[in-house]
Amino acid sequence: MKVAMKEPTPFRPVSYLEWNAARRGTRAALWEAGDEITLEVLLDHVRRFEKLLAARGVEAGDVVGVQLPNVWQYVALELAIPDLGAVILPLPGGLGRHELQWITEKTRPRMVIGAGELEELASASAGGLPAPPIASPDPTRVAEIALTSGTTGMPKLASLSARLKQVTFESFTERLQITEEDRALPMTPLTQGIGGMCLYCLRRGAALVMLRDPHWTAEHCLAVAAESRATMMVGVPTNVIRMLNHPLPAATSLRAVAVAGAPLPPEIAERWETTTGVPISSFYGSMDAGQLAVASPSDPRALRWTTVGRPHDRAEWRILDGEICMRGDLVQDRYWGETSGPYSSDGWAHMGDLGFVDESGYLHVVGRVKDIIIRGGTNINPYEVESMLRGHPRIVDACVVARPDAELGELPVAFVVTRDGFEPSRQELDAFLQEQGLARYKWPVVVRRLDELPLSGPGKVNRKALRENARAL
Repeated sequence: MKVAMKEPTPFRPVSYLEWNAARRGTRAALWEAGDEITLEVLLDHVRRFEKLLAARGVEAGDVVGVQLPNVWQYVALELAIPDLGAVILPLPGGLGRHELQWITEKTRPRMVIGAGELEELASASAGGLPAPPIASPDPTRVAEIALTSGTTGMPKLASLSARLKQVTFESFTERLQITEEDRALPMTPLTQGIGGMCLYCLRRGAALVMLRDPHWTAEHCLAVAAESRATMMVGVPTNVIRMLNHPLPAATSLRAVAVAGAPLPPEIAERWETTTGVPISSFYGSMDAGQLAVASPSDPRALRWTTVGRPHDRAEWRILDGEICMRGDLVQDRYWGETSGPYSSDGWAHMGDLGFVDESGYLHVVGRVKDIIIRGGTNINPYEVESMLRGHPRIVDACVVARPDAELGELPVAFVVTRDGFEPSRQELDAFLQEQGLARYKWPVVVRRLDELPLSGPGKVNRKALRENARAL
C-alpha cells in the first residue's frame, strides 16, 4: 500500500503510522511468534478493520470493547477504533462476569471484540466495502475508556481524551528516548495502563514485541526478548523480581527496562543492573489522574534507583501536606458517565502517595498515605521495612501491613516470599533487622511466609487482602 508522505497530525494516532509507513514501510512494526509485520502491512490491517467495523455499525461516538491478549490484532484495533471517532474500551482478560456486566452496563458498547469476534473479523472480507469516514482530529474527544484499579470497590472508568494521550505520548517517549530503532516489549497486558504505554512507542516508529501468552512467565518473556532482539522492556517490579530468580542470558540486545505500578525497591534495581548491565528506571502516575513523571535511562544511576524521575514539562504538580498532587493536560476532566473527575475541591488531583521533589528536580515517592502504619502515635513507612526485609539473603519479596491493636492502635505484620522454602521466625528477622539498624518499633510483630504476594492489578500488591489476613493472626 503506497502512502503519501505527510507529516503526522497531532491528536490522530493513525497519522503517525501513515508517516512511518511512507518513510520506512518495509521496516517492522510488530514482532510476534517469530514473524514480523511491517509498517505498511499494519496500516493495511488498520484500514481493513476500519471498513469491517463500520460495516457492523460502528460510528463516531460508539464504544467498542476489546478483550484480547498481547497480539498484533489488538494494536491494529487500538488504532482503527479511535480513527473512526469511536471510543476504545480495553478489557483486561482477568475480569470476572460480575465486573464485565457492570462495565458494559456503564459504557453500553456497540460491540465487544474477544477471541470469537476476532476470529470472525479475521475471516471476513473487506473487499468492496467503502472506506468509512475518518474522524477529524479533536483534542477534547474521548478516545479511550480506561479501568482504574478498583481496590476499594468497582473500578471507576477514566475518560482519556486525545489531548491527554497526545501529551502523554510526547512526554513518555521523549523521557525514555524511544527511537525508530527500538523494539519495545510490554510485559504487562496492553489492555492495562502500563502495557498500554508501549503503544505510544509505535508512533515514534519503534516496533512492538507481542508476548501472545496471557499468562506471563519469566522464562517465556526472556526467550521472546532474546529472539525478537527487544531493546526495551516495560512492566512492573514484580516482572523484574521474577526474572532475577531465573537464569539470565549472558548477552542481550536490551538497552533499558522501565517499570511502574508499584515502587521499585532500590535493592532490586541495583541487583538487576549489577546482574545484567541494563539500566532500569521507573515512571509514575495513575489511571485516575494521569502520568506525572518518568526517569530516563540516561539519568544518574542513583537517581534511577531511588526516584521516579522528573515531572513532565507539561505537568502541573504540587506537594500538599506531603502528598503528591497534579493537574493540567495530563489529567482527565471527568470519569466516564459522571460529571466530575479526580480533582478535589482544592483544584488538584491527589495521588494518594507521599513524596517530595529534591533540589535536582527528581520526584521521590516514599509511601502511600493510607498505607502508613501508626503505632502508638508514631508513623511507620511499610516501604522502608519491606526494603530492609528484601535485603535478607533468603527473602525474595515482602509486604508489611497494619494489624489493629487495642493498646497501640496498629502493629506491623510482615508477609514474605522466600527462597527454597525458608520459614523465617520472628526471632531470626528481629536479629536481622537489628543488625541492619532498623528502629525496634518498626519491627514486624508477626511474620508469615507466602508462596507469592497476592496482586490486585499489574504488579500492585493487594495490601487490602493482606490487611484482612493480618487481622486474623
